Amino acid sequence: MKALLDFIPLIAFFIAARHSGILAAAGALLIATLIVYAIHLVRQKGKLDKQQWVVLVLTILFCGGSLLLHDDVYLRWKSPIINGVFALTLIVSAIINKPLMRLAMKDVFTLSDSGWKKLTIAWGLFFALMGFLHYLTAFTMSDEAWINFKTYGWMPIMLVFIIAQFVMLKNHINPELTDKAPKK
Repeated sequence: MKALLDFIPLIAFFIAARHSGILAAAGALLIATLIVYAIHLVRQKGKLDKQQWVVLVLTILFCGGSLLLHDDVYLRWKSPIINGVFALTLIVSAIINKPLMRLAMKDVFTLSDSGWKKLTIAWGLFFALMGFLHYLTAFTMSDEAWINFKTYGWMPIMLVFIIAQFVMLKNHINPELTDKAPKK
Protein backbone atom coordinates (compact mmCIF):
# COMPACT_ATOMS: atom_id res chain seq x y z
CA MET A 1 0.00 0.00 0.00
CA LYS A 2 2.86 2.38 0.88
CA ALA A 3 4.44 2.00 -2.56
CA LEU A 4 1.12 2.59 -4.31
CA LEU A 5 0.52 5.76 -2.32
CA ASP A 6 3.95 7.04 -3.32
CA PHE A 7 2.92 6.96 -7.00
CA ILE A 8 0.04 9.43 -6.45
CA PRO A 9 2.31 12.54 -6.51
CA LEU A 10 3.93 11.24 -9.69
CA ILE A 11 0.53 10.80 -11.35
CA ALA A 12 -0.53 14.27 -10.19
CA PHE A 13 2.70 15.72 -11.63
CA PHE A 14 2.21 14.01 -14.98
CA ILE A 15 -1.43 15.04 -15.38
CA ALA A 16 -0.78 18.67 -14.37
CA ALA A 17 2.33 18.91 -16.57
CA ARG A 18 0.43 17.62 -19.62
CA HIS A 19 -2.58 19.88 -19.13
CA SER A 20 -1.31 23.00 -17.39
CA GLY A 21 2.50 23.19 -17.60
CA ILE A 22 5.47 22.60 -15.39
CA LEU A 23 4.70 25.16 -12.67
CA ALA A 24 1.21 23.72 -12.25
CA ALA A 25 2.86 20.30 -12.07
CA ALA A 26 5.11 21.58 -9.27
CA GLY A 27 2.00 22.66 -7.36
CA ALA A 28 0.24 19.36 -8.00
CA LEU A 29 3.34 17.41 -6.93
CA LEU A 30 3.66 19.47 -3.75
CA ILE A 31 0.00 19.14 -2.76
CA ALA A 32 -0.16 15.42 -3.58
CA THR A 33 3.07 14.77 -1.66
CA LEU A 34 1.76 16.61 1.40
CA ILE A 35 -1.47 14.59 1.30
CA VAL A 36 0.31 11.25 0.78
CA TYR A 37 2.81 11.96 3.56
CA ALA A 38 -0.01 12.99 5.90
CA ILE A 39 -1.56 9.58 5.19
CA HIS A 40 1.82 7.91 5.81
CA LEU A 41 2.14 9.85 9.07
CA VAL A 42 -1.25 8.58 10.27
CA ARG A 43 -0.64 5.00 9.09
CA GLN A 44 2.84 4.92 10.65
CA LYS A 45 1.57 6.23 13.99
CA GLY A 46 3.05 9.71 13.77
CA LYS A 47 6.45 8.72 12.37
CA LEU A 48 8.18 8.95 9.00
CA ASP A 49 11.39 7.10 8.22
CA LYS A 50 14.53 9.01 7.17
CA GLN A 51 14.01 8.39 3.46
CA GLN A 52 10.48 9.76 3.69
CA TRP A 53 11.72 12.88 5.50
CA VAL A 54 14.37 13.49 2.84
CA VAL A 55 11.81 13.21 0.02
CA LEU A 56 9.23 15.33 1.86
CA VAL A 57 11.63 18.15 2.80
CA LEU A 58 13.27 18.28 -0.63
CA THR A 59 9.87 18.22 -2.37
CA ILE A 60 8.69 21.13 -0.24
CA LEU A 61 11.91 23.07 -0.88
CA PHE A 62 12.18 22.47 -4.62
CA CYS A 63 8.49 22.63 -5.53
CA GLY A 64 7.98 25.54 -3.16
CA GLY A 65 10.99 27.34 -4.64
CA SER A 66 9.71 26.81 -8.16
CA LEU A 67 6.28 28.14 -7.24
CA LEU A 68 7.48 31.11 -5.19
CA LEU A 69 10.04 32.22 -7.76
CA HIS A 70 8.04 31.17 -10.83
CA ASP A 71 11.05 29.24 -12.13
CA ASP A 72 10.97 25.50 -12.84
CA VAL A 73 14.76 25.15 -12.48
CA TYR A 74 14.29 24.35 -8.78
CA LEU A 75 11.87 21.54 -9.58
CA ARG A 76 14.32 20.22 -12.19
CA TRP A 77 16.98 19.90 -9.47
CA LYS A 78 14.72 17.87 -7.14
CA SER A 79 15.23 14.35 -8.56
CA PRO A 80 18.98 14.66 -9.25
CA ILE A 81 19.56 15.89 -5.70
CA ILE A 82 17.32 13.27 -4.02
CA ASN A 83 19.05 10.50 -5.97
CA GLY A 84 22.43 12.05 -5.17
CA VAL A 85 21.65 12.16 -1.45
CA PHE A 86 20.61 8.49 -1.51
CA ALA A 87 23.73 7.54 -3.53
CA LEU A 88 26.08 9.41 -1.22
CA THR A 89 24.41 8.07 1.92
CA LEU A 90 24.58 4.46 0.72
CA ILE A 91 28.18 4.64 -0.50
CA VAL A 92 29.39 6.36 2.68
CA SER A 93 27.55 3.77 4.81
CA ALA A 94 29.42 1.01 2.96
CA ILE A 95 32.76 2.79 3.30
CA ILE A 96 32.34 3.12 7.08
CA ASN A 97 31.28 -0.55 7.33
CA LYS A 98 27.66 0.18 8.26
CA PRO A 99 25.92 -0.81 4.99
CA LEU A 100 22.41 0.57 5.07
CA MET A 101 21.04 -2.13 2.74
CA ARG A 102 21.51 -4.58 5.63
CA LEU A 103 18.96 -2.59 7.61
CA ALA A 104 16.54 -2.47 4.69
CA MET A 105 16.90 -6.06 3.45
CA LYS A 106 18.13 -8.15 6.41
CA ASP A 107 14.84 -10.05 6.57
CA VAL A 108 14.98 -10.89 2.86
CA PHE A 109 18.61 -11.92 2.31
CA THR A 110 21.34 -13.61 4.34
CA LEU A 111 24.62 -12.07 3.20
CA SER A 112 28.14 -11.82 4.59
CA ASP A 113 29.48 -8.43 5.67
CA SER A 114 31.22 -8.22 2.29
CA GLY A 115 27.96 -9.09 0.51
CA TRP A 116 26.03 -6.36 2.33
CA LYS A 117 28.76 -3.88 1.48
CA LYS A 118 28.69 -4.84 -2.22
CA LEU A 119 24.88 -4.68 -2.33
CA THR A 120 24.91 -1.25 -0.67
CA ILE A 121 27.52 0.06 -3.11
CA ALA A 122 25.52 -1.37 -6.04
CA TRP A 123 22.44 0.52 -4.86
CA GLY A 124 24.51 3.65 -4.27
CA LEU A 125 25.87 3.49 -7.80
CA PHE A 126 22.36 2.85 -9.12
CA PHE A 127 21.07 6.00 -7.40
CA ALA A 128 24.08 7.93 -8.75
CA LEU A 129 23.19 6.75 -12.27
CA MET A 130 19.55 7.72 -11.75
CA GLY A 131 20.59 11.14 -10.46
CA PHE A 132 22.72 11.63 -13.58
CA LEU A 133 19.87 10.51 -15.88
CA HIS A 134 17.42 12.84 -14.12
CA TYR A 135 19.94 15.68 -14.47
CA LEU A 136 20.55 14.87 -18.13
CA THR A 137 16.86 14.83 -19.02
CA ALA A 138 16.03 17.90 -16.90
CA PHE A 139 18.76 20.15 -18.25
CA THR A 140 19.63 18.96 -21.76
CA MET A 141 16.36 17.72 -23.24
CA SER A 142 12.98 19.19 -24.10
CA ASP A 143 10.35 19.75 -21.44
CA GLU A 144 8.34 16.87 -22.90
CA ALA A 145 11.30 14.46 -22.76
CA TRP A 146 12.02 15.50 -19.16
CA ILE A 147 8.37 15.10 -18.11
CA ASN A 148 8.18 11.70 -19.80
CA PHE A 149 11.36 10.46 -18.12
CA LYS A 150 10.36 11.90 -14.74
CA THR A 151 6.93 10.32 -14.98
CA TYR A 152 7.62 6.85 -16.29
CA GLY A 153 11.01 6.61 -17.99
CA TRP A 154 12.95 5.74 -14.84
CA MET A 155 10.58 2.93 -13.77
CA PRO A 156 11.71 0.31 -16.32
CA ILE A 157 15.34 1.01 -15.41
CA MET A 158 14.60 0.50 -11.73
CA LEU A 159 12.55 -2.64 -12.43
CA VAL A 160 15.40 -4.19 -14.45
CA PHE A 161 17.86 -3.33 -11.66
CA ILE A 162 15.65 -4.84 -8.94
CA ILE A 163 15.04 -8.02 -10.97
CA ALA A 164 18.78 -8.32 -11.63
CA GLN A 165 19.43 -7.97 -7.89
CA PHE A 166 17.00 -10.77 -7.05
CA VAL A 167 18.41 -13.02 -9.79
CA MET A 168 21.94 -12.48 -8.49
CA LEU A 169 20.90 -12.95 -4.86
CA LYS A 170 18.38 -15.79 -5.27
CA ASN A 171 20.74 -18.21 -3.49
CA HIS A 172 20.91 -15.86 -0.52
CA ILE A 173 17.18 -15.52 0.15
CA ASN A 174 16.49 -15.93 3.84
CA PRO A 175 15.48 -19.59 4.37
CA GLU A 176 12.83 -18.48 6.86
CA LEU A 177 10.99 -16.78 4.00
CA THR A 178 10.94 -19.92 1.87
CA ASP A 179 9.89 -22.09 4.86
CA LYS A 180 6.86 -19.82 5.41
CA ALA A 181 5.78 -19.95 1.77
CA PRO A 182 2.57 -21.91 1.15
CA LYS A 183 3.16 -25.44 -0.12
CA LYS A 184 1.59 -26.39 -3.46
